[in-house]
Amino acid sequence: MGVMVLKRAFFYIFLLPFVLLLPSCSDKDHIDVIPANSIAVASIDARQVFGDNLENVLGDVLKSGEVIDCGIDWTVRLYAFETVDGSVGLSAKVSDDSKLTDWLNGLSENGYCTKVSKDGDFCFTVMQEAWVIGFSSDAMLAFGPVLPAAQVEIKRKIADYLGQDSDNSIKSSPLFGRLDSLSGPLTLVAQAAALPEKFAAPFMLGVPKDADASQVMIAAAINSDAKDCVVINGETFSLNNEIDDALKHSRQVYRPITQKYLEKMPVDAACGVFMNVDGAQFINQLHSNKTFQAILAGANMAIDMDNIIKSIDGDVAVISHDLSSKMKGLEMYAVLKDKKILGDVNYWKQSCPPGSKITDKGKDAYCYTNGELTYFFGVTPDMQFYMGNAENTADILLNNTGKRLPVNVVSWVKGSRLALVLNVEALFGVSGDSSGRFVKSLFGGAKTVLYIMK
Repeated sequence: MGVMVLKRAFFYIFLLPFVLLLPSCSDKDHIDVIPANSIAVASIDARQVFGDNLENVLGDVLKSGEVIDCGIDWTVRLYAFETVDGSVGLSAKVSDDSKLTDWLNGLSENGYCTKVSKDGDFCFTVMQEAWVIGFSSDAMLAFGPVLPAAQVEIKRKIADYLGQDSDNSIKSSPLFGRLDSLSGPLTLVAQAAALPEKFAAPFMLGVPKDADASQVMIAAAINSDAKDCVVINGETFSLNNEIDDALKHSRQVYRPITQKYLEKMPVDAACGVFMNVDGAQFINQLHSNKTFQAILAGANMAIDMDNIIKSIDGDVAVISHDLSSKMKGLEMYAVLKDKKILGDVNYWKQSCPPGSKITDKGKDAYCYTNGELTYFFGVTPDMQFYMGNAENTADILLNNTGKRLPVNVVSWVKGSRLALVLNVEALFGVSGDSSGRFVKSLFGGAKTVLYIMK
């Protein structure tokens, strides 16, 4: 079973840049070198994540067959982090600084890094011309990617961090306190501000309008018991009592998801968002969220998306095939409480923006186009709303066509209150080169990543 890493543009999604460097971490000294102003911190048990494949994975990425006995203590947890200025780094426990120096110098002969140099009490190298690494006899600290012009300044910062005491480290941050309370081979606590705005948007639902993303925290732990998929159980919280109370109250809007639309997501789709809500309540959360408010404003220029959402009473699925576009490759399905929205279609036709139009495509079925974008929408006889780029979107809804999500993925999501289903290959473009093989190893061969809100 594999475990996923949240890199800075999707929840592993966030860890990927750090782990590609692949140093490791421990309980005390290497934690003391992590900057106190970190806005995201992840803890990784490399041996649990990679299992028996650890040596092969590290050796493949670092182009070295002597990774396990290189002076880094792989039995101790890794810590990846992001600082408030956007720098990404990780720390590792050093078991033998002489071995580490010799190992890095060996890599330098192949041009993989620069030869180790001594500066004061610490040693430094630059790996792949982008990652600045500093280490002492206790800890190794890496930052990157760093432009050549900034590497001298980063070396100075690393020296400061390697020399700082525990009181000035991440240990003084509430983030680390929460991280320390989580268990699992990979755990993460991050400010919502550490994530790209569009990715952070779902985690900001229910947050008061005047709250900042830096006040909202995401805690997540990997479930290693899942079969053939990586499951992240997450929770949104805030250290601000007022915001935290609002987040707890907002969760009441979400009801247990049924499998109604889980079986509609194609196995090759990039991602899907699933929930079960009363739209009349849920619309208030969307309007309190800047990102969704902007999306709704754009959608409302063509059709009254507000009224469609207010009409929802049950399961909802938003499935994306193409994350590079706002609407292209996007499908939406939802259970409606009634079909009253159909009475507004004639008005939508008359009020379409210049250059666009809505035409009939059958009973309660329509097509919107503006010359660049075309999507089909309508309501089925049993009061299900659908919208998508394909003319057969209604057929997809009514009939299980094509290869769909595996049964075990459906079983994990069913009954939860909010779930994101992510396709590893579609999101990360996993290829056959060394980075591709690394990602596959990182995910343990799993093709699906799930984020389930507690």
